[in-house]
Amino acid sequence: MDPQVAWNKLLEAYASEDWSSAEASATALIAWLDRGGFPPQTIPGQTLGESWNRAIAYAGCRLAMSDARWMQIDCEQTA
Repeated sequence: MDPQVAWNKLLEAYASEDWSSAEASATALIAWLDRGGFPPQTIPGQTLGESWNRAIAYAGCRLAMSDARWMQIDCEQTA
């Protein structure tokens, strides 16, 4: 697993409102981090350290997963 690729895919999917891809990337990245994997560089051009990047990655993944679920529920209700 390349956490940087997963993070970048998560950001791209979130920005394009591809909720299933955002949720999949977030789920995979959280699983990686939970197994002790190193975090991605979360802010381009900034070297912030592992603990900062881990915290930002967890927060971003949880937000993406939450938003994805809400958007999927909303789509089901309007269909």
